[in-house]
Amino acid sequence: MYKICYNDKVIKLAHIDLDAHLTQTDKSHLIVHYPGRVKFILQYLDNIEKNKNLKHLYILAPDVEALKRDFFSQFKIVKAAGGLVINKHGKVLFIFRRGHWDLPKGKMEEGETKRISAQREVIEETGLSKVAITQKLTNTYHIYRGQSSNKRILKPTYWFLMHAKGSKVTPQVEEDIEKVEWKKLTLKTMEDLTPIYSNIKDVLRSYLSLIE
Repeated sequence: MYKICYNDKVIKLAHIDLDAHLTQTDKSHLIVHYPGRVKFILQYLDNIEKNKNLKHLYILAPDVEALKRDFFSQFKIVKAAGGLVINKHGKVLFIFRRGHWDLPKGKMEEGETKRISAQREVIEETGLSKVAITQKLTNTYHIYRGQSSNKRILKPTYWFLMHAKGSKVTPQVEEDIEKVEWKKLTLKTMEDLTPIYSNIKDVLRSYLSLIE
């Protein structure tokens, strides 16, 4: 299954058997069986974008990877990488940017590997002198409109668990980062972090499930 965030809405690409019966729940959820033609994907996207009541779109198909290829082909892809950074006290490093709590991340530069890009972005955005990647954590996906072209862009972000060498931080103000703070992360504190993007919560949940 693939989860894609679109502003405050969620699109899920998932498996379904050909003979399965689809059950509609309510006006906030739309469940569709993908017939294998990309023109339908554009219709689904227009629907979730224009329908204010629709918050969850489930696109189902027997071959999820083929569905993913068709879905992703409708966007300009902009890859990013970032890190969930832990210090020696077990606290997680958060940034506050454009009115939301977030984790350090940014666009991958040409020729960079995912790991190098993630380390560079974390260091640039937080002022940490050095971070070490311990493992891959998860991937997230979100859709937005380009500022100049207004075209739909899909951004896959590759997340890594990192350990910080030191705790001194400085926000990268030129990237609109107002604060950088270390916080103890639990299920309760995660819910108290508002506002925060849905895909960032997914990254936090991946970490919490890892340490449980």
